[in-house]
Amino acid sequence: MEFRILGALEVRAPDSTVLAVGGRRQQALLAFLVAHPDRIVSVPRLVDAIWDDSPPATADRQVRNMVGLLRRILGGGPGRVSPIRTDGPGYLFAGPEVRVDVQQFTALVDAAAQPGADRVARLREALALWRGPALDGLPGRALSAVAAGLEERRMVVLERLYEAELTAGRDELAITELTELVVAFPLRDGLVRHLLTALARCGRHVEGLAAYRRYADRLAEELGLDPSPRLRALQGELLGAASGRRPAARPTRAVPAGAVPAPPRPYPRPAQLPWDLPSFIGRAAQLQAMDRHLAAPVLAGGPHPTSVVVITGIPGGGKSTLAVRWSHRAREHFPDGQLFADLHGWSSAGPQDPHAVLGAFLRALGVPAEDVPGRLDEAAALYRTTLAGRRVLIVLDNALDAEQVRPLLPGTGGCAVVVTSRDRLTGLVVREGAERIELVDFSPAEGRALLHRVLGAERVAAHGPAATRLLDACGHLPLAVGLAVARLRDRPHHDLTGLAAELAAEGTRLDVLDADGDGPSVRLRTVFALSYRALDEPAGRLFRLLALSPAVDLSAPVAEAVGGQDAAECARILRRLANSHLLTEHAAGRYRFHDLVRLFATERGADQESEPARDRARDRWYAWCLHQSAAATAPLLAPRRPRVPLPPPPEGLRTTAFGSAEEALRWYDGQRANLVATVGHAFEHRNDEVAWKLPALVWPYLHRSGRHAERLALGRTAVAAARRLDDPLATGRSLNDQGHAWSAAGDLPRARRHYEQALDQVRTAGAPAVEGQVLANLGAFRFFSGDYAEAADHFEDALRLLPAEGPDADEWTVRLCEVSLAAVHAFLGRFEAARARAERLLAPELGLHEGILGCSLRNVLGIAHYAAGRPDEALRHFARSLSVSRRITGFPDQQANSLAGLAAIQQALGRPAAARRSWTAALDLYRQLPAHYRAPVTLLTSLGFTPPDTDTPATTLPPR
Repeated sequence: MEFRILGALEVRAPDSTVLAVGGRRQQALLAFLVAHPDRIVSVPRLVDAIWDDSPPATADRQVRNMVGLLRRILGGGPGRVSPIRTDGPGYLFAGPEVRVDVQQFTALVDAAAQPGADRVARLREALALWRGPALDGLPGRALSAVAAGLEERRMVVLERLYEAELTAGRDELAITELTELVVAFPLRDGLVRHLLTALARCGRHVEGLAAYRRYADRLAEELGLDPSPRLRALQGELLGAASGRRPAARPTRAVPAGAVPAPPRPYPRPAQLPWDLPSFIGRAAQLQAMDRHLAAPVLAGGPHPTSVVVITGIPGGGKSTLAVRWSHRAREHFPDGQLFADLHGWSSAGPQDPHAVLGAFLRALGVPAEDVPGRLDEAAALYRTTLAGRRVLIVLDNALDAEQVRPLLPGTGGCAVVVTSRDRLTGLVVREGAERIELVDFSPAEGRALLHRVLGAERVAAHGPAATRLLDACGHLPLAVGLAVARLRDRPHHDLTGLAAELAAEGTRLDVLDADGDGPSVRLRTVFALSYRALDEPAGRLFRLLALSPAVDLSAPVAEAVGGQDAAECARILRRLANSHLLTEHAAGRYRFHDLVRLFATERGADQESEPARDRARDRWYAWCLHQSAAATAPLLAPRRPRVPLPPPPEGLRTTAFGSAEEALRWYDGQRANLVATVGHAFEHRNDEVAWKLPALVWPYLHRSGRHAERLALGRTAVAAARRLDDPLATGRSLNDQGHAWSAAGDLPRARRHYEQALDQVRTAGAPAVEGQVLANLGAFRFFSGDYAEAADHFEDALRLLPAEGPDADEWTVRLCEVSLAAVHAFLGRFEAARARAERLLAPELGLHEGILGCSLRNVLGIAHYAAGRPDEALRHFARSLSVSRRITGFPDQQANSLAGLAAIQQALGRPAAARRSWTAALDLYRQLPAHYRAPVTLLTSLGFTPPDTDTPATTLPPR
């Protein structure tokens, strides 16, 4: 089967029948595959080739449908097998019986270069394959770029052909054909030069001068350039011959004695840097780093390798702008020129072929077009040779990967290379020793500086808070800030406050920022889409689902919960997304979205994921948060406490068990932001079961970590969700937890109100076990208020309601009430009863001696022995309590009580220095706690303890 793209797309079956391959889009898809034989072409690249920057939401599916149709057409006849096959993230065009005219063309050109080959015959045979402009009639930037590359190769071969014809002496034939070609391609230097050479040899000097003048005029008019030195030399020869003068003979190599040889002809010094943005702001540290890694080695002189810096970062982060700014600043250090190429690594046109870039660079450096080798390795070698001994700056913008860049690196020192890419280009860093500079968002100061520069300080100062809100809405992303600033600059009657208000709405933020973009390259959606479309389908799907989820701190387990892939695959995808800077890795294995990238990904998810798929991902995430939190809470409340009732997890959902409280706390530390965000998300989307149950599971962690403000906020949401469900049991549990949070925050009156409301709700629900938990908390409230007798009554009532055995046993609250009763005895002056109860509860079989309840019991024993005049026994218990409490996170009150007790005992034993140290440490902890936690100090004082003076500003606590 034969495929032709050197002209209009044409497909011929083995019997030479021309096959109809469908409409324009189907033709474009096939042509793009044919133009990249034996290479995997991803689905996103095919989408770009067909639709440029405006693909429909169903583009991926349409591509797959078109591939299926093409396979049926190409493999539908006798002896025919479709050459299109699925391979990894895309499609591969290859097959043993496939002939592609481009491959035939390349083979014939290579054959012409072999020693002894009939060069003219092979080149003419290659050119005969052309039936018209490459890919004639097929639209789109990507195919236009492919066609332009093919046309360039055709021009190079034409120039080589006529060089061979002139070498063979066939001047008249060359004139006939070249005259026609120069009309078709009037600015092609090589063709014009060959025509002038042939005309000069045939004595047609006037025609030659006229041809030169037409070329020179058109070159000046269209490009503002002068003809090359070789063409000007040919003009001199033609002028000399036309006037009857013989052209000057070429000097021989021998130089007369004493004569000074003529200086060599100066080589071109290209100056290709693009325009430098006048409003460039900030990046001082990055500019200094580039000075250090690029300019300093060149200025130091001596042998050194080529310096390479890779600038990488989020799309729209200002990589190209930084590269151009530094290059303009440093160009005087590179007097032999500055080369610039946009490699189109992340553009809808597809990445530039390194060979085409080498050809452009070599021509800019003075190498004639016909001398540029046709093979990539040979062209790269000539490039390195040409740069040897020169000081040239090379800027390679928008690189796809390290393989695209490597052929464009010089071979010796003296040059410097700046590469920008959305990819991290780890290969260049590892193999070539490149220095990577990661660009982050603007700092608040840099963003304000840009506002001041473009809008003026007075205009910004008049709307100070709005400027902050505007920068925050832009996520401090340089491109987004620049678009917002440009919008205000172009509308002097609009103010920052109005635009900040427009940007506040997440649903339309990208619309507002894209509204005034004057081209795809400055539209945020397009900038993000170029990276997004390079993802394979699993990565694209996870990118979308993560954005739709409430998770804000992303990791492999989080991605597994949301997307359903296994953790290893999720870890690979997260690294891929971070390498493309669609995510930021803020800690090892942990990632987050930029706000604007997340908005873009959310839009893609809404467009490309069905509602059932979105619901499944959301429900899996909710279930993971609930069940994993339940697993983490279990070791924090030892002994056992009944957990919040949960539905069974979805099939395949994996959770982790925790062997210790420390492991559980570490997990909670890592997932706290996700859990808090999920509660808000669930409440906003009216998933009230999740919105009240998740705070109920998370409260032990928040209490132990001292995050009382977060706990209060989640508690308010839980109460509101439970009330919206009209569920008295859920409402009572949530109110009870909220009362505990207010108590821990130091507001006992609010705590009491919540407990009393909770009691009404759980009695309405008929839940005696939960009623017992509320009474236990009311007992704690009475204890902290100094009403010890009423506290004892509440604890006793709670114990009568709380089941101590069976599946609903609440062993934690039962033991808490019993320990609290021991403390109540001590505070009521019943020290012997307190001692007896505490010793019974510390029996090894109850398992309390190494936990926080054991610390409380040992403090009770210390007070009881202190009151009974047994300081040595008291010292032992306080010291043991302190040792255990220091190993348990989240209970500073027990540490403070142990230290205060130690200070009292040390004072009684005549150790004032030790007593002062213990009391100072206790004071440091008490000052971080609400006043009601210092009740033990009052009791110790009543037993004879006098707090010692310390070096701290205040040696006593504030009044209780």
